Amino acid sequence: MNPEPYLYIVFLQFIPKSICGNLPPISVKTMLRCNKKEWAVTLTSGGRRRLVNGWKQFIVDNNLKKGNVLLFELVEATSGAVIFSVEELGLTNA
Repeated sequence: MNPEPYLYIVFLQFIPKSICGNLPPISVKTMLRCNKKEWAVTLTSGGRRRLVNGWKQFIVDNNLKKGNVLLFELVEATSGAVIFSVEELGLTNA
């Protein structure tokens, strides 16, 4: 039922349309799990879904730079919460 994991380039915090059909249509609390830690963020609703309220702290805490590539795997998506497992894959040639 969960979609395939997808790549995500840091600072482009918009969620790809291909995964939006698997997410609740409303703004929900979202958990990012990375390196055995968790960050609470918000996944917005509307046309361009994005991560806010905690996304910048996730970037700072993980020492991410422009061009870092992240692999997001959707672990759970309910009307009350979304959970992503996140893996940092390194830098692009950008």
